[in-house]
Amino acid sequence: EIRTPLNAIVGLTGLALQTKLTEQQEDYLTKVDMSSHALLGLINDILDF
Repeated sequence: EIRTPLNAIVGLTGLALQTKLTEQQEDYLTKVDMSSHALLGLINDILDF
């Protein structure tokens, strides 16, 4: 299923955000987190259609 690898990205990004990061690393991971959640929502909407 297409959501499985995306769920891994969402989960691991969340875990990484809980670690000690530089400001730049936190900024990058926050963007990945927001984008992956948006993409997962879009995929869910398409698959539920």
